[in-house]
Amino acid sequence: MRIGRAFRGSSRLAALRFAAVLAAVLLGAVSISACGNSAEGPSASTPPSNIVKRSEVNGYPDGSAEKAFLEYWSSLQYQAWAEAASYYAPSFRDAVGTAAIVGAKKVNAPSYPALKPEIAEVVDKGGLTTVKYTLRLSDGTLERAAVTWEKIGGNWQIVFDSRLDAELNQFAENRVELAQNGVLPTSIDQVSPAARRAGAAASQRQDLFLQSLDLNRS
Repeated sequence: MRIGRAFRGSSRLAALRFAAVLAAVLLGAVSISACGNSAEGPSASTPPSNIVKRSEVNGYPDGSAEKAFLEYWSSLQYQAWAEAASYYAPSFRDAVGTAAIVGAKKVNAPSYPALKPEIAEVVDKGGLTTVKYTLRLSDGTLERAAVTWEKIGGNWQIVFDSRLDAELNQFAENRVELAQNGVLPTSIDQVSPAARRAGAAASQRQDLFLQSLDLNRS
């Protein structure tokens, strides 16, 4: 089982340095976080308490879906986008699009370092393993989410991500708005019909993939 990039010694240091440089650059940039596009990783000197720790990852057995899930989440927190995308099954990446997955995850780049998942349940069904988890959001509400995994070639690979539909929707809407207007809308009411159509289509890609596999994601 591979080790997530954030937990390889030199790679983790590189990720921390990258996050620090990126945060410094963003101080002088215009933020467009109203539509979820600003990017700010964890601080190198004072990492947030919600960053997944090595000890937490190592608390699960090697080869377990829980350990793969926390490694995957760590890659999101440290903005290791290529590493995060590599956790999705090759057939999933072909169906949804690797660039779309990465772009969608970048939409919520500022929030991932502040979100620590709490694994609630692991369900095995039909050769698939679903890790159900909760997130405490910034407003105090509790979000319930899930990631379904399949073991392929000895590695756990994602075939369903409950958070991805909304992220794909937002990413697709943003691309259309930028192409049409050069700026992003500041409210939902300002989203163009073309952007809404693009977002709706993008948010269906996971369902189409699951239907092609005849899987029941529930």
